[in-house]
Amino acid sequence: MAAIPSSGILHETPLPKLLLELYRARFNGTLRLTRERLEKSFLFREGLPIFAESNLASETLGVQLMDAGRISRADHVEVSSYVQRKRCKEGVALLELGLLDPKSLFSALKEQVRMRVVDCFAWPRGEFEVEPAKAPPADAQPFRADIYPLLQEGIETHWSADRILTDLADRMGARVARTRRLSRIQERLLWDDCVQEFIDALDGRQTLWMAIQSARTPRALAAAWVLDAASAIDYREGELAGDGEKETEVEIVVTRTPAASPECGATAAQGPEAAHHDGADAVLLQEIDEKCALMGKLDHYALLGVESAAAPAEIRAAYLAAAKRYHPDALARAGIPAEMRVQAGKVFAAIGKAHAVLSNPGRRKDYDARLDLDEADLDAERLAAAETNFRKAEILMRQGNFRGALEYLQPAAELWPDEPAYQGALGWALYKKTPAELDRARLHLERAHELAPRDAEITRHLSVVLKALREAEAGAAPGAEKNDLETEAS
Repeated sequence: MAAIPSSGILHETPLPKLLLELYRARFNGTLRLTRERLEKSFLFREGLPIFAESNLASETLGVQLMDAGRISRADHVEVSSYVQRKRCKEGVALLELGLLDPKSLFSALKEQVRMRVVDCFAWPRGEFEVEPAKAPPADAQPFRADIYPLLQEGIETHWSADRILTDLADRMGARVARTRRLSRIQERLLWDDCVQEFIDALDGRQTLWMAIQSARTPRALAAAWVLDAASAIDYREGELAGDGEKETEVEIVVTRTPAASPECGATAAQGPEAAHHDGADAVLLQEIDEKCALMGKLDHYALLGVESAAAPAEIRAAYLAAAKRYHPDALARAGIPAEMRVQAGKVFAAIGKAHAVLSNPGRRKDYDARLDLDEADLDAERLAAAETNFRKAEILMRQGNFRGALEYLQPAAELWPDEPAYQGALGWALYKKTPAELDRARLHLERAHELAPRDAEITRHLSVVLKALREAEAGAAPGAEKNDLETEAS
């Protein structure tokens, strides 16, 4: 078990790894996360968060319940007034005003802790402090959500596929099998068909790179990260079963220092290491730099250095040659600076993807059919990015986090403005968040209605927003009767 640092930055110690270490250590105490002026604190008991505090007024329990439609705006005003008058907590006010029963309050507090943890996975930067304590307060109720689906949800919702693959990069060339821990963890994960396919691929005969091709959904990719971090995957080296040729050992070097990794196309650093690579292969240096700079423009064949008519054996030979050429040990022996080795890792990741496509007859046929359709490829990429953002937003909207969903709905609608589902969801989130933006909500819902005039849900949502606008113009507090409006429209 790794020692838990008393403080650090989330760039060096990502939040899911920190949470996993706290769970393994059965930590009791407080985890404090800060980012600029934002601060969140989590009380832990036996490695699980049981209470959360935030200095954001928009993250109070009352706002959470109002965003989720559990209480009205008028109820929230009454609760806030009661809290100030009685100098009590919101939970007490909600109970004494009869707005929630004890069971509902407990569920709401558990949900608040879960949402605040998951939201922090989106932080691109920040700092943490860990303050151990002998034990939390005796009356503290445990947050009983399982750590593994909690980590998976945070990663699925807020991490990109590139970030997950970067964490797994240095193990892509190893064969993968199940450990005993996997059987105890897999049933606790959030599930879809691709999660099952990824776990089935951990059969000892495939590399992690081969297995990861089955993780085609954000949920499955998140599951792969969790299983790796939880030591539920056994990594093996050596000959692949049924293959007389030994698989080349592949290691993609990824920097884990606070400094940002150099982007593709950047020149090598001119530090001490760069000053002492007289034996470096100048041709290889130039090749790495050129391929990295052109990586977004080269097709799969150009990345592997083969013709489009290349036979399967030729493609495999090119892939193995690239694996040997870009292996970190070989690069280090050649005197290649660390910064260029990071670039080489990115090049090889792209080469691995190219090999995975071209070595599969069905996928290669589809890829060849698309090579002359550059515009269609661009549209497909835009649509895929928009759909990924939309799916993340759907998760947040189901949680009642409409403000967080806007971070994904706005780029989805910008990438694919003619999709009524994106426009409709964006308009509804603008209405549901606190405070509501009625004019913007109307614009997006009207656009969605133009695109899909027979969509019943879009029509209902538009009628709710139009009625709220009429009431606002008549002098009523906008959103004061949100629940009544939504009930009437449903």
